[in-house]
Amino acid sequence: MLYTASYYDPQDWVGQPFRVSRAHPRGRKTQWETLSFLYPPLELLRAYRDGQLDFETLSREYRRNLDEKLLVDYRLRKWLEQLPKLGDATLLCFERGNDPCHRRVAAEWLREHVPELELGELK
Repeated sequence: MLYTASYYDPQDWVGQPFRVSRAHPRGRKTQWETLSFLYPPLELLRAYRDGQLDFETLSREYRRNLDEKLLVDYRLRKWLEQLPKLGDATLLCFERGNDPCHRRVAAEWLREHVPELELGELK
């Protein structure tokens, strides 16, 4: 089952944690594996932070980016094949609680591409 949570809420982590953000939280010891192929493009994040994109547009463009990566990134395809066998896993990023975050977009995208994947709580 796949979950999402904030770095700052380890009580919400279930199973293997995976970092899907470009940055590593300061002052935190690494407790997760990194999935760089799930990072959103830097220019997309900057445009969102600068107010040039709303979250809906960010989500749509991020999904389009993931679709493009799926065609060319062997690591992503290989990870998708192994994902159902991993057991419980949590995608981690910075935003807390129900704040808009790309980790939930990534979880939904993964579910669409791995039909046997079940989603747990997406925080």
